[in-house]
Amino acid sequence: MGIVKRQSMWNLISGYLGVFFGAINGLFLFPWAFPNSPEEMGLVRWVISASLILGAFSHLGWPQAVVTFFPRINSALHSKILNQGLLASGICLFIFLLISMFTRDSLISFFLKGSSNSSFWFVFPFAATYIIFELYSSQLIHNQKVILSYWLKDTGRKLLLTLLLIGFGLGIISNLNTFLYLLLLGYAFYALIVFIAVKNIKITVKDFSTTWPQNEMIRYSLVMVLTAGAQMSFGQLDILMVGSFLGLAAVAQYSIAFSFGIVVAMPMKAMNASLRPIISKYVADENWSELRTLGMRSLSNQWVVSSFLFFIVLSVSPWIFEILPEVYQGGQSALIWVAAAQLVNVSTGPSGLVLVASKKFRWELYANLTLILFALIVGSIYIPSLGVEGAAKTFFSAVVIYNLVKLIALYKLTGDLWLGTKFLKALVWLVLGVIAHFLFWNLIFLLKSKHMVLILEPSFQQLFYLIVSFVEILIFFVWTLLGLYILNLASDLRSSLNQILNNNKK
Repeated sequence: MGIVKRQSMWNLISGYLGVFFGAINGLFLFPWAFPNSPEEMGLVRWVISASLILGAFSHLGWPQAVVTFFPRINSALHSKILNQGLLASGICLFIFLLISMFTRDSLISFFLKGSSNSSFWFVFPFAATYIIFELYSSQLIHNQKVILSYWLKDTGRKLLLTLLLIGFGLGIISNLNTFLYLLLLGYAFYALIVFIAVKNIKITVKDFSTTWPQNEMIRYSLVMVLTAGAQMSFGQLDILMVGSFLGLAAVAQYSIAFSFGIVVAMPMKAMNASLRPIISKYVADENWSELRTLGMRSLSNQWVVSSFLFFIVLSVSPWIFEILPEVYQGGQSALIWVAAAQLVNVSTGPSGLVLVASKKFRWELYANLTLILFALIVGSIYIPSLGVEGAAKTFFSAVVIYNLVKLIALYKLTGDLWLGTKFLKALVWLVLGVIAHFLFWNLIFLLKSKHMVLILEPSFQQLFYLIVSFVEILIFFVWTLLGLYILNLASDLRSSLNQILNNNKK
């Protein structure tokens, strides 16, 4: 677990820096740069989401195939395999571009409700940078060098957006198209950095006569392109549906809620990025006992940290939406559902990584296709009537179903669910904390209603919410320490904290 802990810590720092910059962007810089036009924020968010989906289908599942098959392939052939994947992905993206050119009016009308913006075409160059970044990042992942690509993806992209928003707000960037061109240039620069890092990897095996399982790898990648495309579609589908049914202003409101809700899943993303190559090797060796031990240890640590972050999201949400400009408000009811969905994802640990690398890899595809169909049907009913809250509820319900399917597949593969008594104890600990949160805020609102002076001055009310949120965070901090040191919910996390405290004493 040494390399996992070290890389997970670096990735965790990157994840939280990304969340910090994302919060700055969503709370302050977007409303400041576009004070009266949330639809422009929605357009930027829509372009990024749509390009991710397009890129996920265009890269043909090759990044996933690289991580799974490279441990079995002579390293002298890795560069050739990456180049073939890059060529095939470029051809696929070009085909999508030709199709879009023939159906452009219908596509823009369907996806961008009430807008005929030419910014629609930015999705293709953005998708191209995504493909290059993911393909060469897969080589770094295989070599257990996950920090660079993770930092660029999480912190680098958010920081780039921060700098561009400041430039737009100060008038240095004159219009939205220039803004998107500069954002695209930054994404391309990040892809170039990853490309250079891969080229600097030293090849130790020079036997060029070694063959590679080309047909098997292609079959796997074809399933993975559907799986990755379905995963990406499901992950971004709510944004696209909100844009289609409610318009780009609603996309901005939903994006603010989503940007805060996803903080809950940051520990899982950070640790799983480090676990991915190790899990692939365990699965290849069918070492189920070691895999189970690794999975349960990572799950216990992820759950406690993510639960604490969930508590923080609940605590600060009243203050966050109180300080937003009125045109950007409207997503508070969606926030708790988005955050809860992330917590559900954490509850199954790294099981998704196990399934993708195993003979049960098709389960991931079946689950995602089912969820896309579910989201389309349920979302088309509830989003028009319930707005962004309907989108968040649809997303939460789909995530619950998805993780139940993953648990069934994991049990069929390994004979275990990775949900021991420690997790059940941690689940009860979380539920009690959530109940305490709602009781706490009901009491605050009751006291507030009896002292109407608190709502006369908006600035005073913002300060009031901030103080109350801070008090509740302190309460949940104590509650988390109780879970670690009294209930022993995550022994690895407790040991890490003890080590940090001992080092500080020295």
